[in-house]
Amino acid sequence: MLIDTHCHLNDPAFDASLSEVIDRAEKSGVVSFVVPAYDRVSLSKTADLSARYEGKILPAYGFHPWYAGSGVNYDILLLYLRRKTTVAVGEIGLDFTPHETPPQNVQIEVFIRQLDYARALDLPVLIHCRKAHEAMYDILKPYHGGIRGIMHSFSGTLELMNRFLDLGLSISLSGSVTRDTAKKYHKNAQAVPMDQLLIETDAPSIATETTGASSVEPRHAQEVARKIAELRSISFEQVCEKTTDNARNLFRLP
Repeated sequence: MLIDTHCHLNDPAFDASLSEVIDRAEKSGVVSFVVPAYDRVSLSKTADLSARYEGKILPAYGFHPWYAGSGVNYDILLLYLRRKTTVAVGEIGLDFTPHETPPQNVQIEVFIRQLDYARALDLPVLIHCRKAHEAMYDILKPYHGGIRGIMHSFSGTLELMNRFLDLGLSISLSGSVTRDTAKKYHKNAQAVPMDQLLIETDAPSIATETTGASSVEPRHAQEVARKIAELRSISFEQVCEKTTDNARNLFRLP
């Protein structure tokens, strides 16, 4: 049994096939899915999906850094965060890649505001971080002990990973770790403490060794788990059991 701790079943790519995607996931042993919103439109869509697939689609709400400059409405966000079914604040974070992202100061302001909500509401955070690890660490350090959460699809070095682990955050690995050439990800998978390890697909955004990004579904969480088991020289069942327990504890699932 596995929990996909980060997948965008609210993406339009799944609109016509969602029931089949969920069925395939369940047949592969993936029983529930944390689905984060990322902009204003996806807030309501995520809520609708979680009601339709109650207990399977676990909703998180937040504004992704790509949309930090697009009129963030905090009042509306708070309405969703205060729902009883909400499991996390996300997807939030920083993205300092050189493509058309909002200014860094705008991203930082929106990120901090959402971290404060997570702390006040005692919800974990789902953190996106690209080319911004040093700024991210500096922002998160004062929250040490005040928030819990996940560095989603972590892409940093082993040294950076250890710094975020020391803040009490969990590390989620995605399809990137399955690629034979992804030596940095392999080192991280071998080193992360089992108590702070989670699994995700980020479907439909991150390719695995066998499947292109646009074709990735939550069922591919099994491929991620098998690769981690191989890298750590433990059983697939051990990875499934431990990461599922970690997810249940982090999101306070029954």
